[in-house]
Amino acid sequence: MRVVVVGAGLSGLAAAHRLRRAGTEVLVLERDELPGGRARSERHGDYLVDTGPDALTGSYSSYLALVDELGLADRVAPSSPVVGLVRDGRLIDIDPRRPWRALTRRALGPAAAGRLLTGWLRLRKAARDVDSYELVNRADLDDPDVSAHDLALRTFGTEVAEYLVDPVMRLTTGSGARTASALNLLGALRAWTAPVVNVRGGLDRLPAALAAEVPVTYGATVTGVDESDDGVRVRYLDAGGEAHTVDADGCVIGAMYHTAVEIWPSLKGYSPEFADRLADVKLVSVSLGYRARTRSAAYIVQVPTAELADVLLIFLQHNKAPDRAPDGHSLITLYTDTTVTDRYLGRTDEQIVDWAAGTVEALCPELAGRRDLAVVTRWPKAGYLATPGFWRRAAGLLDALPADGRVRLAGDLFGAGSMESAVRWGERAATALLDLDRQPRRPTCS
Repeated sequence: MRVVVVGAGLSGLAAAHRLRRAGTEVLVLERDELPGGRARSERHGDYLVDTGPDALTGSYSSYLALVDELGLADRVAPSSPVVGLVRDGRLIDIDPRRPWRALTRRALGPAAAGRLLTGWLRLRKAARDVDSYELVNRADLDDPDVSAHDLALRTFGTEVAEYLVDPVMRLTTGSGARTASALNLLGALRAWTAPVVNVRGGLDRLPAALAAEVPVTYGATVTGVDESDDGVRVRYLDAGGEAHTVDADGCVIGAMYHTAVEIWPSLKGYSPEFADRLADVKLVSVSLGYRARTRSAAYIVQVPTAELADVLLIFLQHNKAPDRAPDGHSLITLYTDTTVTDRYLGRTDEQIVDWAAGTVEALCPELAGRRDLAVVTRWPKAGYLATPGFWRRAAGLLDALPADGRVRLAGDLFGAGSMESAVRWGERAATALLDLDRQPRRPTCS
């Protein structure tokens, strides 16, 4: 069997890896000059900056299995378990090993802490049945009229909904709880109770290792995918603009929906309502280096919308993995909330850095005047917003796609927009094509 994979992001590379290990001839076509898609890392002096996805947990079972399979397990390192919370303009450390200190530091009031416990007990069974990285499989729980904020308000009360649930939704969806599906809250309750880990050397290590195993043609812009009963034809332009055609037994499209539907127009016909209501997640990330260490021991800093509406979340990268910043230095990454990102996309890098530095140094005054690095990365399309009803529409698209189709969607469209879901759906696309190839071929007449 011969398969063309469109896209050398994590999902496309995971699919190519599985296909190649099964003995399939694989060609990967990638528009950019590097593998990894949004999973990129950059070296700036002694700083190592992950410019796209950032956090992962022990619940990333497929991702970490692939890391192990490629001999990178020794690069997995635990991140700080301490979680930061912005409240009343302060950065408060919450250590899950000493949860009672959250009360003494006024992260939550006693009544809110009690409602958090009782609410968690109420939702625990429902959360246990939800896989955060395959939320489409529980689309029946995605009420189009109920947001994560609505569910949190009923279950936990106002304080927990605003100061714990809202920032968790910002971490996992790209905006606050009012724009997120209630199903995302159930998924987060399960996924983010696992220990937080990361990869030494940068989050581009896994895609780089995968790309070293499979043939990747860089600078290739795919212009069309045509499907027949027994194969596919893929058309693309190489880096020099020369046109090529490849005939294959199958194709995996590891790209976002808006790209997939351009090169494979048949996709639009399977579920038009899915595309009609898509909302883009848009992000700007700013990474700032400082010649001083933060007092906070947190890695993930949760930022409630009520505190800083424009700031989606903050990562203290020097507490993530030991190689992200030199000894005695801090590396801090701040993301914009998708609902305000258009305003920041129109600003200069200098204006964005000034805003980010002002925010960071107000929370960590020990860093003021010590900055020695600034990196701005813009993501006009970083994913899709999982608004209430999104998972029902995604399930409708998934059900409408032909079971015996030779074009398979990968990417993280049917997952939670994470590196784990990207790997899972890439591997699932590969498995579907392998299963299809094992079926008896339809007889032909001459």
